[in-house]
Amino acid sequence: MSSDISEVKSRIDIAELVGDYVQLRRKGASLKGLCPFHSEKTPSFTVSTDRQTFHCFGCGKGGDVFSFLMEIEGLSFHEALEQLARRAGVRLSKTAARGGEKRKDAGLVLEAAGDFFAKSLLGGGGEAPRLYLERRRFIREDWARFGLGWGPQAWDALLSHLRSSGFTDADIINSGVAGQGEKGLYDRFRGRVIFPVHDEMGHIRGFGGRLIDGDGAKYVNSPEGELFNKRKLLYLMHAAKKTIRERGRVILTEGYMDAIRCHLSGFTEAVASLGTALTDEQASLIKRFTDLCYIVYDSDSAGQEASIRGMYVLSRKGVDVRVVSLSEGKDPDELLSGEEGAVLFASLLKKALPLPLYHVFVRRKDIRTPGKGKAAREDVLTGLASLQALDIQAYMPKIAEGFGVLQHQIEREIELRRRKAAGAKSAIYAEGNAGDSGVYINSGDNNEEERVRSRAADLECAVCSILWRDKDLRSSLSQIDVVPFLTDEAAAGVVSALLSGESPEELEARWRMLGETNCPGRIARGDAVLAEGGLGADHAPKMIAELRMRALKRRYDELTGKCLMGEAAAEEIAEKDCLAKKIKGNIIGA
Repeated sequence: MSSDISEVKSRIDIAELVGDYVQLRRKGASLKGLCPFHSEKTPSFTVSTDRQTFHCFGCGKGGDVFSFLMEIEGLSFHEALEQLARRAGVRLSKTAARGGEKRKDAGLVLEAAGDFFAKSLLGGGGEAPRLYLERRRFIREDWARFGLGWGPQAWDALLSHLRSSGFTDADIINSGVAGQGEKGLYDRFRGRVIFPVHDEMGHIRGFGGRLIDGDGAKYVNSPEGELFNKRKLLYLMHAAKKTIRERGRVILTEGYMDAIRCHLSGFTEAVASLGTALTDEQASLIKRFTDLCYIVYDSDSAGQEASIRGMYVLSRKGVDVRVVSLSEGKDPDELLSGEEGAVLFASLLKKALPLPLYHVFVRRKDIRTPGKGKAAREDVLTGLASLQALDIQAYMPKIAEGFGVLQHQIEREIELRRRKAAGAKSAIYAEGNAGDSGVYINSGDNNEEERVRSRAADLECAVCSILWRDKDLRSSLSQIDVVPFLTDEAAAGVVSALLSGESPEELEARWRMLGETNCPGRIARGDAVLAEGGLGADHAPKMIAELRMRALKRRYDELTGKCLMGEAAAEEIAEKDCLAKKIKGNIIGA
């Protein structure tokens, strides 16, 4: 199994894997970004491509490609190994694969269902959906590209197929492709054109079904469950993420057809929000890939309202948002399907309005309409007050023009609402909820203490990292040279094991088996420290010397305390005096 792990690690670039979740930017020898494991505004998350590890200086999480995937996806080690093996094109040995037998069966059911739907679209009973798709100007190559399918009209066509493939009724229900009725199970998506919904990694998480004839809801999605959580998914993100990174923007549409039409027209950075209400989770997913989002919802009033809500959700995540205004009654699919549609769409992208101006634009009529003006003005002003001052300053003249007042008047109204919101927040903290603010009271002295502790921890982890990767250095040292001077239990354990003759490969295999994350995390943190400082094995002697000096100072402080309390024995007083001389002379020896 260890050979499987090594093979997978050798083929996976941690920067590419992490890049599926985090926007990374080069800084010196490492890559940096906002940590996906805790909320932060200043990047403290680093990735070392040389060492193939990650570490966050904010929350302390760190490790390798396996650790990252396990943490961010909530997977077991065997599940992470299987997923990374598929990504790397590595066929696992039977021993390694056996460990994943307990993985969720729902994903396998969805894969089988997707294949069944695709074949049904091309089969004898798929004439009606084929005609429907052709009328919508989708050719056969498009069906395969987007995995489109057809749910046969029969009540149990898919159900029978899945049962014959060895899946249990419990597996099928858990996947969401079948429902429980009074007469038993039935196919949820019968009589519908099928759109498979993938997560950003390309795994099917559920389906959307479009009714083409008869009564019923126009669209039906998989039920919310363990795999399908509409709040966290964006349709076609798995296909769009590469272009999003390349072009530095995402185009956000409302539905399946709009997103597909964008891709077919060359705008392959398009995704769909599976409905009009953009969620915080979807906004966070967008932020992982880009800082710029163009919203292209339908031009009707519902689409405009959804655009406004979505803009503020994205803005709170630090995304620069623009809204594309379509012709009255148009949607992206209809516009792009027309003559010169792609050219027109590109021109509309260039004319897209930033959030402040779009909000005023949508409310412009109501703002000056008796009976509606007060509510419309308050809606816009409250929204603008929630934005950073710098984000709206350049637009203030046009905002004031939209309100029909002078610029200083609109600025005053926005500032009043900011102060009111800040006052309400302060009142909440004053009532005993200060913990929500993320601010520590009386933290001035603690900050220096924390800085010193953090420096010591960085140093110990850096020594771990160097010893982990430098066999010659390990052979030149013994445990007594380093271990007694370490304060971190996990770091001491790593160093002790390495200097006692255990190889990194042996230790890594044991940690995997035991589910140990602290020790790999210390090495990852050390990797990040070394990369940040441009340090290597040649700095090890100075680092170890500093660790020893720190240990002397800790012992000196301990003995000084005893002397002050009158609790020190004669030999301890003598030891303290000896330590004082060594520290003063910077003598590290015994």
